[in-house]
Amino acid sequence: MSDRKSRDMSEDAGKTGGRRLPRAAREAQILQVAAEMFAAQGFHATSMDDVAAACGVTKPMIYSYFGSKPGLMAALLQRTGRELLAGLALMAAIPDPEARIRATLDLLIGRLYEQTASWRVILSAMRGDGPLAEQARGYRAALIHAMLITLAELAPPDLHRAIARRRVSPYAHALLGAAEAGSEWWLSTPGVSRAETEATATKVLDAMLVPIRRDLAASV
Repeated sequence: MSDRKSRDMSEDAGKTGGRRLPRAAREAQILQVAAEMFAAQGFHATSMDDVAAACGVTKPMIYSYFGSKPGLMAALLQRTGRELLAGLALMAAIPDPEARIRATLDLLIGRLYEQTASWRVILSAMRGDGPLAEQARGYRAALIHAMLITLAELAPPDLHRAIARRRVSPYAHALLGAAEAGSEWWLSTPGVSRAETEATATKVLDAMLVPIRRDLAASV
């Protein structure tokens, strides 16, 4: 066993009263704590000492896992984005495009309620600059692409798919923009029930589907 690995294991055991967590479990714990702290007080205001103390480990252990505070943030964004992409892959198996859109909406609302801290962090990162912001915006681009493909499938069968995608492109961006704005509102408005959020989101989607279908039909 390498000296570095032995040191990590010793630090882990020492900070948890002799109970050593497997590395994967410890990384997951650190990422969750980091998400909650970044969401509550901001990335720049949170130090690695803060995260280490909240996790009950040493700062060198966090550096050995993630390399730096930006590395910790990048790992957090990657975890959140990976879960999002896995969800989108499941949605892609739904054959009916409108049912797929509604299921994707449910997926995003579920993530908002179940992983609030991580979603607050990724939305904040999208507004920034630099590699972390670009990483966060990459997941937005994946969502737009999935929405673009799905909306285009609402077109009549005799409309060329490339034309359909061009026609629905502004709507795909508008839908995602509405989802992001709604998420920002929800994060700043405590006490909104999931049922209320789902009902409001459904009304917005229903309203937007009307001109989408109309424009697609008019393109034939």
